[in-house]
This record gives sequence, C-alpha cells and structure tokens, in this order.
Amino acid sequence: MSDSGNTTLLLYKKIDVLNREAHKHLRLRQATDCRFAADIHFTPLTGAEFFLAARHYPILFVGEGDNLAPIALLGLQPGQNTFVGADGQWEKNAYIPAFVRRYPFVPAPQQGAEGFTICFDSECDGWNDSEGLALFDADGKNTKFLDDTISFLGNFTAEAERTNAYVAKLKELDLFADRSLQLRSAGGENFTLRDFKTIDEEKFAKLDDAQVLELYKAGFLGWIYAHLMSLGNANQLFDRHLAVKAGMH
Repeated sequence: MSDSGNTTLLLYKKIDVLNREAHKHLRLRQATDCRFAADIHFTPLTGAEFFLAARHYPILFVGEGDNLAPIALLGLQPGQNTFVGADGQWEKNAYIPAFVRRYPFVPAPQQGAEGFTICFDSECDGWNDSEGLALFDADGKNTKFLDDTISFLGNFTAEAERTNAYVAKLKELDLFADRSLQLRSAGGENFTLRDFKTIDEEKFAKLDDAQVLELYKAGFLGWIYAHLMSLGNANQLFDRHLAVKAGMH
C-alpha cells in the first residue's frame, strides 16, 4: 500500500481546463464499461460513501500528514482492480465509488477563491465532435448534461472537504494506528496487507462523552463504525485476488 498516498493522477492521463470557446463542439460518447478503471487497485473515498462502500470494500486510510485520506481497496496488487471483470463491467450490485463515476471530469480548486474549475481528461476515448452528449448548445450555453456534471462535481467537492474535516478530527483525537492485516484463504494461502492506517478501537473506546457527542453531531460517528465494519471485507478481497490469479474471475 506504500504507493497509495498519491491519488492525484489515478485514472487521468492529460488534464485540461474546460473552455467554453475552445471546446464548444466537444461531445462525450459515454463509456459502456469500466475498462478505464481496470488497472487501479484502490480509489479515494468520501465519508458520505462509507455506508455503501463498506458492504463491498475494505476502507483504509493511507498517506501521511495532510495527505492522509480514506480509500476503498479494490485489489491486492498494483494494476489490478478485482471488481472489473474481463468484459470490462464493474461487479454487479457492487457500489461504484464517486471518484470513478465522475471520470473523465475532475474539479480543480480555484486559487484564492471559492468554487472550482471544471477540468477533464482530454485523452479519454469518448471525446469527439460528432456523437454523444454535448457540453454546450448552439448558443454556447451549458447543456443539461454539463449542468448535471457541475452539480455532481460540486457535491463531490463539498463531501471531500467534509471528509478532510473528518480525518483532521480523528488525527486531533489521536485515533489512528498503523496496521497490517494477515489474510488467509480457505486453501491455506497467506497474504499480508501493510502500510495503512485504521482507527484504533481501544483509543476510540476511551473517548469521553463530550468527544463522542462532538463526533456524533458532526456526522462522523457512523463513518467510524462503517470503516471498522468494512475491515472484514479484507478476506473476501483476498479470495477475489486468488480467483483472478487462477483465471476464475
């Protein structure tokens, strides 16, 4: 997990700023599969996603200092997302993280101002001038598709900021602990997952009533429990890893 602290360029190859004039004819032919995410073994996660993500993925914290952030673990080796099959489809009924669903768009913070700038991966295969969803209409105004995308990115940005506040509060309360997990399959194979952090249950249990109430009122208490529950998915992920290795997935 040591390479998981830098999530900036996951999925994205060439990020450009969307320009109303330069990109007035741009259209997006939407992807019918998730092959673009087949070679990522983790994805950033916002706290608001924990409840859905905890049903399928281990939710871990990676990075150091200000870069510490939660992720959903999708595979046990770099370059392998065990939730994307050979047909390019994401595992049926498994939650797809917002970081993946927003692709090829990405919000970039505006220096010295509130809000964000809309950027996109210009090397995404879906871009063209003739088919798919237009970003601008004939008058150069936003289409509904672009407005919906801006709304989605705005919600994502707000939840990312709230998640940063959550991580900051956990650090303030000294609740993080460096962890490793020993995984073992029914067939006796072993795997050690290293270089990540989790919430320390013993430290969490020692918080006083006022601290717990503060976490509850901030909406963070449920996120803590969802994270702790999600750790039980690590062994299922190991089973998926072995199935992929055996060519069964």
